Amino acid sequence: MKLTLDHNVIIDLVKGSANVARLREVLANGQCQGYVVEIGASEMRQRGIRPDRYDLFEDLLEEADIRSLPRLAPMMILDVTFWDHSLWSDDVMLNRATEIEQILFGESPRIDITGEPDTSPNFAAWLNRICDVHTMWCHLHYANDVFVTSDRNFHKATKLPRLQTMGVGRICRPEEL
Repeated sequence: MKLTLDHNVIIDLVKGSANVARLREVLANGQCQGYVVEIGASEMRQRGIRPDRYDLFEDLLEEADIRSLPRLAPMMILDVTFWDHSLWSDDVMLNRATEIEQILFGESPRIDITGEPDTSPNFAAWLNRICDVHTMWCHLHYANDVFVTSDRNFHKATKLPRLQTMGVGRICRPEEL
């Protein structure tokens, strides 16, 4: 079984949070194969991880003890994704990302980051949305089986069935594996 780990789970692994104990066990005993999406959320930016600092992303994965996991490259987004670790996109790929964004954030107010520094709370909120969308996009694009996240937004009754219709498979919290 192929697991896509979202960025919140990676942060939980770094922190040694109790909710990821079962995930660590599943990855260690080889029951499942975990995959890491090569994208840095706002929590990671606080650690200096930026599109031009893939080395720091790798350091974070080392700290989380998941550096050996295979990677999933997201679509390229200037000033968001790692240049050499992302894909050029086409209309089909972009349309799927837009569909995911509508499901996850269609009822939320739009975040305008025009003129915002990348250290602002608005930019951090926008970046987290982008990372959520593209992490789910990678999960679907690479046809993984289980999306592992502690983000409640993915588990909402209004969103989960629509994501499953897209082919997401199972969405679970790390402690539910």
